Amino acid sequence: MADPNERPFSSAWTILSLVLFLAVELVIGNWLGPLIAGAYVSPMFHYQVQMLLHLGALYLGGLGVGVLSPGRRLLEPAVGAFLSVLVVFLMSFFMPTWFFTFDLTKVLVGGGIGFFVALLGAWHGEKLMGNLGDNPKQTTRGKLRAAMWEEDLSSLPRIDRDRID
Repeated sequence: MADPNERPFSSAWTILSLVLFLAVELVIGNWLGPLIAGAYVSPMFHYQVQMLLHLGALYLGGLGVGVLSPGRRLLEPAVGAFLSVLVVFLMSFFMPTWFFTFDLTKVLVGGGIGFFVALLGAWHGEKLMGNLGDNPKQTTRGKLRAAMWEEDLSSLPRIDRDRID
């Protein structure tokens, strides 16, 4: 299964993506939150910042999965992003305000936006690592990825196991 296009859908990478989105959002929120918490801004600005924070976390999480995954993993972070949006809307069952009510249209639109933002991030991560293109294993990053995940490239020396003279 050396060809990344032949890899099956991975539930583990989907769950990892979901956790990664949450972690990135927490890190960004802890960094950005104190900067605007004490400032006088409108409530609408807080919603805008939260929206940008969530979209940024979805993009960066997708980018992270694209860089770290062993092969072409574009669909898993996108599905994880849709699920993270769904989890946010499922929490609305416990919210007392009408603005946060559960609506299938909101889930589909928000989940669709999250799906495509994470897909874009994963695509950029795959491109950054050299996993996309005509012959991905010929690029330097493609060789690095193959060395990281021990894919079969016998012509390349491995620093951790082969001595280069």
